[in-house]
Amino acid sequence: MPSWCPLLCRLAMLLCVWAPCQAQSDTELPPGTPIIQLRLAGDKRKHYEGRVEVYYNGEWGTVCDDDFSIHAANILCRELGYVEAVSWSPSSKYGKGEGRIWLDNVHCSGRERTLAQCKSNGFGVSDCKHSEDVGVVCNQRRIPGFKFISSFTNSVEQPLVRLRGGANTGDGRVEVLKNGEWGTVCDDSWNLKAASVVCRELGFGSAKEALAGGRLGQGMGPVHMNEVECSGFEKSLTECYFNRDALGCSHEEDAAVRCNVPAMGFQNKLRLSGGRNPFEGRVEVLAEKNDSLVWGTVCSDSWGTMEATVVCRQLGLGFASNAFQETWYWPGDVRADDVVMSGVRCSGTEMTLAQCLHHGKHLHCPRGGGRFAAGVSCSESAPDLVLNAQVVEHTTYLEDRPMYILQCANEEHCLSSSAATATPSSYRRLMRFSSQIHNNGQSDFRPRAAHNSWVWHDCHRHYHSMEVFTHYDLLSLNGTKVAEGHKASFCLEDTQCEEGTEKRYECANFGQQGITVGCWDTYRHDIDCQWIDVTDVVPGDYIFQVVINPNYEVAESDYTNNIMKCRCRYDGHRIWTYNCHIGERR
Repeated sequence: MPSWCPLLCRLAMLLCVWAPCQAQSDTELPPGTPIIQLRLAGDKRKHYEGRVEVYYNGEWGTVCDDDFSIHAANILCRELGYVEAVSWSPSSKYGKGEGRIWLDNVHCSGRERTLAQCKSNGFGVSDCKHSEDVGVVCNQRRIPGFKFISSFTNSVEQPLVRLRGGANTGDGRVEVLKNGEWGTVCDDSWNLKAASVVCRELGFGSAKEALAGGRLGQGMGPVHMNEVECSGFEKSLTECYFNRDALGCSHEEDAAVRCNVPAMGFQNKLRLSGGRNPFEGRVEVLAEKNDSLVWGTVCSDSWGTMEATVVCRQLGLGFASNAFQETWYWPGDVRADDVVMSGVRCSGTEMTLAQCLHHGKHLHCPRGGGRFAAGVSCSESAPDLVLNAQVVEHTTYLEDRPMYILQCANEEHCLSSSAATATPSSYRRLMRFSSQIHNNGQSDFRPRAAHNSWVWHDCHRHYHSMEVFTHYDLLSLNGTKVAEGHKASFCLEDTQCEEGTEKRYECANFGQQGITVGCWDTYRHDIDCQWIDVTDVVPGDYIFQVVINPNYEVAESDYTNNIMKCRCRYDGHRIWTYNCHIGERR
């Protein structure tokens, strides 16, 4: 072999690392390759070093140092976007991890594209302890144009990009799915090319606006992508080049888009009549009657926020701020009994009112469509409440409390049904926790009921502004409810705010209630009804669920983040909550 051959081979390998070979970057991972995510964690000083942690099957875990090699370290570092590994360290140099040890006896040739392709004992098969957790140090130089391929190839069947928080179809904050968790995109370098890729991926035309600075509300969870650079011809945003490290990015920098949406003529089949401005009025629908098209009213039976949301979206008027079941104060040109649609039930995601469930040819509206015709008022902005899952997870505990000091809570139905026959000297076992509810939207969250209609509760010496504000439920692993609680909104106020935001709402002295944009309301664990009564619950594993604004009494820009679920373990003496997450998880 000529002496210059090894040198050329080495050069070719380096070129393939610095500029990933076309065949590699354009090829899907082999079918059946486990989908993992990697990170460097633990006691470290630099972002390119640390304990190796693997996210698999919804859980972070570590890698054992048995048989680990520089080849495995190189694969791992390249998968994280670095050019190569400098070294690796055994025996938990960066501290002991927690949870599962996902990989043991890892053998890599150095040619694999992901650590998941290397030979091992199999995921979760290990006889190691966390004292054997492996660590690596990567070369801090990044691979130019690096694409983190494996984290986005979860399944060709599920969407990888979605829009949230937008008032109209084709508008919203950009969110990306990675390893089963939705996250946002940082607005650094965000432009019309990247926005157009998003819009086309979602079935719209090109983008008309690329929005920065959390203009369409702030997201939650991780920031998955930063410094996105697109040519404009990619099929998916996940194919664009980006810096995987979102260091320094907060949700105040969440990127958003407004897409050019094809004109579908939806606005021509609906109108608002009688209102004081174009954003409010009685809902009127263009429907076929006696072989001709006529304008008529909508029956208000079961009419609520979800139905109003669809109307405002169809008309391009933003979010619903109110849904009305009486509209006698709005005069109009339609006869009082001219109802053309009844039994309307919407999920809130429909593009038109006609897409919602409703009665067919046989209308049913006992009260008629005169003064009881459906109405709406719309707004260009809306609040968005999000529960801080970490606070709930860190503050959960058990308390045994005597019945004689729970009389006020019992009157508010905050105890289980068995409390009705409990003696004053008996005890109730309470699962207590704190909750911190943020308003990440674009307008303040205010109770639906007017200030003068709040109800004074003499026992607790406070006003109720909403009948129910949150639901607390303990569910079996198959979803059956085993214990429940509820939180009446006796006090919605700004407990704390982000820097630069002033508090506007305070409960004291019959003050105005609400949550300002950029502020949060904290219900401490030691407040009445801030619990679930688990007196009758047997030890075992459960799901703890919290739902904010459960009856949709107040319109929000996004209801999918109003629910929190945690795994919960109760051993009869102690209780733990863990793996808490907001919204749906794939």
